[in-house]
Amino acid sequence: MRHQSFQCELDRYPFTITLNTRYGDCDMMGHVNNVAYASLFEESRIQFGMALHQSDRLNPFERKDRLMIVATHIFYLAELNYPSAITIGVGIVRVGNSSYTLSCGMFNEQGGCVAVNQSTIASGENGKSAPISDELRQAASRFLMNLDGVELQG
Repeated sequence: MRHQSFQCELDRYPFTITLNTRYGDCDMMGHVNNVAYASLFEESRIQFGMALHQSDRLNPFERKDRLMIVATHIFYLAELNYPSAITIGVGIVRVGNSSYTLSCGMFNEQGGCVAVNQSTIASGENGKSAPISDELRQAASRFLMNLDGVELQG
């Protein structure tokens, strides 16, 4: 599995968030470590989830759809240093019957793509998949990535 070039184009993402690297994210050389990339992507997915559900807080038990990450892949493309302000674009690549594919692209202050995270988010409960509700499907349509001219792989 590889990332696709469209995932490194910030203008294709319908949702963006700006975050700052933290001193604790770094190794002795001042490089942001791989675990920190995962944490920054996690924060972007949480903020995206709140926007998707039009909520200003986490409220998973008030939702009809119980969502969980069933697969996630991070593609490390370039170094990131401390201190840095980064922009993460988040968008839905496709919506299936019981899951959707979420893409996140991390961009440095110069606009270069330093990492891509692709996750499969599934609807279900107690280890069993369930269809995505019509409400979630409608909400997801607001956050579909601009895939004009893109031929999806796999």
